[in-house]
Amino acid sequence: MQIQYIGEHLLPGNLGQIFVWISFVTSIFATVFYALSFKRGPEEKKWLTGARSFYVVHAFSLIGVGVILYYLIINHFFEYSYVWQYSSRTLPMKYIISCFWAGQEGSFLVWALWQALIGIFLIFLAKKWESPVMAVFSFSQVFVTSMLLGVNFLGMKIGASPFNLIRETLDTVKDTIFAQPNYLSMIGDGNGLNPLLENIWMTIHPPILFLGYALSLVPFSYAIASFMKKDYHTWLGRALPWALLALTLLGAGILLGGAWAYVSLTFGGFWAWDPVENSSLVPWMTLVASVHFILIARRQNYALFAAYLFICLSYVLVLYASFLTRSGVLSETSAHSFGDNGMTAQLLIYMLAFLGMMVYMIAANFRKFHEKKQEILLSREFWMFLGAIIVALAAFQIVVTTSIPVFNSIFKTSIAPPIDPVSFYNRWQMPFALLIAGFIAFCQFLNFNSNETGKFLRKLIVPLVATIVICIPFIVTGIVTRINFILFLFFILFALLSSLYGMMFRTTSRKNTGAIISHIGFIIFLLGTLMTFSNSKVISSNTSRYDLGDRKANDENLLLMRNDTLYMGGFYVAYVGNRKEGNFTIYQIDFLKREGTKYVKEFTLNPSVNVHPRMGAVYNPDTRHLLSRDYYTYISTVGEERDYIVIKAIMNPYIYVLWIGCIVMTAGLGWAFWRRARRRWISNG
Repeated sequence: MQIQYIGEHLLPGNLGQIFVWISFVTSIFATVFYALSFKRGPEEKKWLTGARSFYVVHAFSLIGVGVILYYLIINHFFEYSYVWQYSSRTLPMKYIISCFWAGQEGSFLVWALWQALIGIFLIFLAKKWESPVMAVFSFSQVFVTSMLLGVNFLGMKIGASPFNLIRETLDTVKDTIFAQPNYLSMIGDGNGLNPLLENIWMTIHPPILFLGYALSLVPFSYAIASFMKKDYHTWLGRALPWALLALTLLGAGILLGGAWAYVSLTFGGFWAWDPVENSSLVPWMTLVASVHFILIARRQNYALFAAYLFICLSYVLVLYASFLTRSGVLSETSAHSFGDNGMTAQLLIYMLAFLGMMVYMIAANFRKFHEKKQEILLSREFWMFLGAIIVALAAFQIVVTTSIPVFNSIFKTSIAPPIDPVSFYNRWQMPFALLIAGFIAFCQFLNFNSNETGKFLRKLIVPLVATIVICIPFIVTGIVTRINFILFLFFILFALLSSLYGMMFRTTSRKNTGAIISHIGFIIFLLGTLMTFSNSKVISSNTSRYDLGDRKANDENLLLMRNDTLYMGGFYVAYVGNRKEGNFTIYQIDFLKREGTKYVKEFTLNPSVNVHPRMGAVYNPDTRHLLSRDYYTYISTVGEERDYIVIKAIMNPYIYVLWIGCIVMTAGLGWAFWRRARRRWISNG
């Protein structure tokens, strides 16, 4: 006899699942109708009208799915598995928002929603390119929305529905609370968010990152559409604003993720070269390369192949990043990855479909758009091309190393990932960074096409001499001693001064302010990286009378008894006490300076421990931001009665320079996008 459950809210879930199916089916029809519209030509407008209608229904259906899922989360309908897994009654509203994308189903929905909304804009902006572009775009929506179906077909799991009831996730309800009609009365609260996600940055970082992912589909669609139209150059100008916008927002998403890592994780930095972090960085780097290849290809045909390759590869790498993060292949090497939820084959098919489309189209049309090279060695195009190649090589090094677990899984090998990833990647990436900085400097003084050697060299004199003058004191006084850091400092300052000189004075025939600002931001970021991480140091050696067990622990940690005061890194620190706020225990650590026989408080830090009832303890750092340095402190051990704590403290100098660089670079990219978009979308209609 079927159990008649009491209190379940089935209507919104059923309606949500209907919307999922409508969005999936209409995405298929939109793809087919757009393809037929392109094939039949503009004279048969019924196919284009039908395609638009299906796509609009698809977009509004996805909006309906999102609204219903939020309704379930906000009302704490714990009969739904997704709601129970990621929300709870005790979460503040600002974190309830994060529940939407905390799981795989929600994150795929965010991705699908962004792409659906971008497609609406494309319908209005693509003009004569609408049919082929939207055919490719809608085809991607077929795959993304299929991730929300939650059905089994011929033994293969297709998607995971956010509207599955919690009792439907079990093989049998026998001998469980779900055998009781009133089981909902026994579920007092949901599982809640992972404590690490209870952070304001996590309400912003994922949706911005997914918006960047979604935007990278647009230039891919234009590139494939150009093959369909046999028009190998017009697409460059149409795809460029979208590529710049994708670059801007994907970069902003990565920046926000770094901000979250700095305030939430306990490695003392913003970037740990984690495989999942790398997988989002690589598409950004290939987009950087592709934007430069597009700019060159509009003037010199020899870069056209590279523009096609890297603009298409950027979206394929977005899909690869999703595969790495969600297939479970990185579960043993990354703290950020999801476990395998049975959709590995589906993700792989999605990625291979677009990879296959890219390879086939480029191979089939290669002879038609590839012409003899016209390199001019002393030209902006040539040095931009070399710089873009360097960026691509840097991305290649990252993706190959990050993919070691994939190689091991496919070929049954046992290649070990880097033991110290930070040192490993920094060692590999530094030469690339030096070369890129050098190319940025040279390009500030080069015009497109040919240049006079003497005039070019005369332009270099001022920034080159200024760089040497600034570097000499750093070397003479011993502030910078290692040869690699000396070279790094020289190239960064040379690029920075050249860019500033180019911004203040017209050094070339055309002045692109957005590009100059973004390059300045990138150079400031490199400078901040050099200033911060070459001088970052742990200041919390154990000066207490208690042994922490081994030499490393004693060298990097300090044990503080309550109301005790000990010396640490130029301060005296005191553990004053603690207080409870929900699941959080917040500790007060005063940093003091000694003046004679008295201690004067300089500042207070409040690292905390979030003891989740089902997920264990998460240690949250706290940071004091001073003009010249950050003091970054977290608790590594707590005594049973909280009568003592063990803290680790790190001094990071001038880390704000790094953040300023990221912000300036993102602003410059945004400016460059707006300049191109205004010209393409507004002025020209």
